[in-house]
Amino acid sequence: MSRLKSAALKRSTLRRNSRRQTTRSWLRRSLASLGCVTALATSLTTAGCTRQQYRCKTDTEAYYLLDEKAQQSCEPDVASYRIEVDARSRMFDPFNPDRPPMPEDDPQSNQLLRRVDDKKGYPLWEANGRTNINENPQWWTYLPLDERGVLVLDLEESVRTALLHSTDYQSALETLYLSALDVSSERFRLDSQFFGGWQSSLERLGSRQAGVPEGRTAIGTGPRGLQFNKLYANGADLVVAFANTLTWQVAGSDTYTSPSALRFQLVQPLLRRGGRDVVLERLTLAERTLLANVRSFERYRRGFYIQIATGRNPDARPGRRGGAFGGAGLGGFDVLGTVFNAGGGGGGGFGGGGGVPGAGGYLGILQTQLQIANQKETIIRLQDLYLQLADNYRELLLTMPESQTEIPSQQVQVAQAQQSVYDAQTDLLQQQDGYEATLDGFKRTLGLPPYLCIEIKDDLLDQFKLISQDLRDRRNEIAEFRAAIGESNSAILDLSTIDRDADTGESFRAIAPGNELQQQLQQLKQRFLPLEQILQTVLQSDLPTVRNDIETLARNVPVRRRQLNRLKEIAEREQGMVCSLLPLGDFNTSFLDGQGLEELPDELSTELTKLEETLRKQLEQHAEVLAAIDAIGEGLADMESERERFSQISESVILGSQDLVAAINENVLAVQLVQGRARTESALLPEVDIEPRDALEIARNNRRDWLNAKANLVDRWRAIEVIADDLESFLDFTVSGSAGNVGDNPFALHSSNGALNVGLTWDAPITRIQERNDYRAVLINYQQAKRGFYRYEDQVWQALRSTLRTIRQNQLSFEIQRFAVQNASQQISINEDIRQINETLGQSSGPTAARDAVQGVRDFLGTQSQLIGVFVNYEALRRGLDLDLGT
Repeated sequence: MSRLKSAALKRSTLRRNSRRQTTRSWLRRSLASLGCVTALATSLTTAGCTRQQYRCKTDTEAYYLLDEKAQQSCEPDVASYRIEVDARSRMFDPFNPDRPPMPEDDPQSNQLLRRVDDKKGYPLWEANGRTNINENPQWWTYLPLDERGVLVLDLEESVRTALLHSTDYQSALETLYLSALDVSSERFRLDSQFFGGWQSSLERLGSRQAGVPEGRTAIGTGPRGLQFNKLYANGADLVVAFANTLTWQVAGSDTYTSPSALRFQLVQPLLRRGGRDVVLERLTLAERTLLANVRSFERYRRGFYIQIATGRNPDARPGRRGGAFGGAGLGGFDVLGTVFNAGGGGGGGFGGGGGVPGAGGYLGILQTQLQIANQKETIIRLQDLYLQLADNYRELLLTMPESQTEIPSQQVQVAQAQQSVYDAQTDLLQQQDGYEATLDGFKRTLGLPPYLCIEIKDDLLDQFKLISQDLRDRRNEIAEFRAAIGESNSAILDLSTIDRDADTGESFRAIAPGNELQQQLQQLKQRFLPLEQILQTVLQSDLPTVRNDIETLARNVPVRRRQLNRLKEIAEREQGMVCSLLPLGDFNTSFLDGQGLEELPDELSTELTKLEETLRKQLEQHAEVLAAIDAIGEGLADMESERERFSQISESVILGSQDLVAAINENVLAVQLVQGRARTESALLPEVDIEPRDALEIARNNRRDWLNAKANLVDRWRAIEVIADDLESFLDFTVSGSAGNVGDNPFALHSSNGALNVGLTWDAPITRIQERNDYRAVLINYQQAKRGFYRYEDQVWQALRSTLRTIRQNQLSFEIQRFAVQNASQQISINEDIRQINETLGQSSGPTAARDAVQGVRDFLGTQSQLIGVFVNYEALRRGLDLDLGT
């Protein structure tokens, strides 16, 4: 017995050791297998695309779609649809686009990233670094600044700058890009889609769980969820899945199994949710929306230029109709489309209260620049008026007026003239303040910061600088020169005394010789000397410029005559029409006759020749006055009496110098008026001559938003079929089945280990309340869309008529304003003639002289502003008309 027990115990020990060795062996193999599977899974995971690769692949596909739609829409410039920001732009991000650093955070809010609700936060928020930079730190170095650090802009450079830095333009471009992503997503829905993965596991079951004394250890590995999906255009949905698991039982019954299963299911809707009209709707809508957005962006891009040039806001920009982040309707896409919008056009004109017409944007800035320059010229004219009246006042002091009120009355005129200078200077400050505010707004439109110094410089409105800057500078020099001469003459007058003749009792002025009088005469001479150089500059530089202006007028006369004849023809043709573009009725159109237009260049040339002769004689008079100053200075002590001394000084020096300066100033003013008239009459409007019906047909054939409006109406119409589909029953044809493997070969699939199921599923349309309401709503929406479409056409028609009407109004107003400018300049000449007559007669200025002269100067400023405003408004409308015609 003891031997038997010993043998049994020995056999039992051997079996346990064998099982332990087997278990350890299987365990080592299983762990090795698990390690291999884990390594395989890791390699598959790391073999996936990086963030950068995903981003680049997305860009490639989106740009392909954009280029495709651009070709369909016949848009040539596909390169403009790229959203990458230029490195010179303020918007450029210099950091890694896939792992940008953390921007600067609010300190209190940042605490919630580190610990929230007393829970430790994610520790790696700052793994990519931190930055306090939100704009490109190097963008400033790319600006074409001049030596002053100022960005000088013309219209072309303004548009280039805006395309580089405008955030609004970039946002519109990115919306177009996102619309391409919507198409990509919808195309993917109808593509063949594959899904797959891998799984592995180690399972250990205890003896009670496994049902065997030793328990059971198993390793399972195999593909996880290998699946193929395909949605067909007719609504059929096919799903094919393959599953396989390799299982090693390493403890217990030491078995190996490899079960596989191939399953498939095909569902073909026959009624509801079936058919190409429903299945393809989302893709169709996404594709049509992308095409519409390409057109919208092209219109927006052209409108963006108009915004920079004239201040008119773009009336169309790309927009998404659903997609990954919003929208309501069919799977995130708004099947009912968007509202119709005719966009800009129309209007312009004189605005509220009959103000000065004009435009915004770049043209508006140029207009303001010119108005400021004219305001400065007005101040010079008013200062000139003030100096003239002050001269008259000094001349009155040289005499003893019969009326005691003449001198105080003249003092009032001087004070009124000086007050007008102060008022004009205040107006200039207000205009300059408004100009700087406008510049800051323009910088914002361009995407530039307000602290950047810019200068707007363009010759577009140079033809409306009715007086050249050189001649304005000359008048300014003469005004300063005249003020200095007046100070010297006033200082000499202050040295005189008023005496009374003992025999006649008559009052007179007298002046005693002395060093102070000698010094004042020498100072007057030094101040009088530079007048010769001013005269030489007028003769040698300014007069040739005016002659060139007269020659330009002569060249433009035939064009002006043709334009006047065309306007008169249109006015006469439409005079009796009931539905004309701009009914004139009994409006007097004699200003379109152009009477004396052909003779005007010769008249102005003759007048300029006379002025040149007069100015040359005044050069000789200048030398005579200098000689008189020298002669009087040398013979002061030889004069018999102080009365005679004052008489000679007042006649030869004070009156001689003042009269010559006044005469030169008047002649330079006359030269300015000749130049102003020549430039006023030679200014031309770019021709716009198109009938409203022709304009409408051009717009119908060329406007991109009109094409989109047509497509949008069809989208509304298509929605009827899509929504009506939900009224039908569910009737689905289904085929499903499976096949398993036989034996240990996972791919030995056999029908004997499978199943097949074919059937029909029907759901009666018992509850269709919501579907019925949606269907009725879409019918109404379609009718509203049709009405919206013809209202859109009406709006386009109205906008074009309004634009063409205002253009016609500006064409007529421009001709009227020519006469207004001439009339205002004539007022200045007449007031100057009245002043000279009173001066010649030794009389004071009339009680309204200052007021009349100031009013004449202001009228001239106002008519200039109106003329410039009409042109700027016309030019803005003309450029906008190109956009509204789609040309």
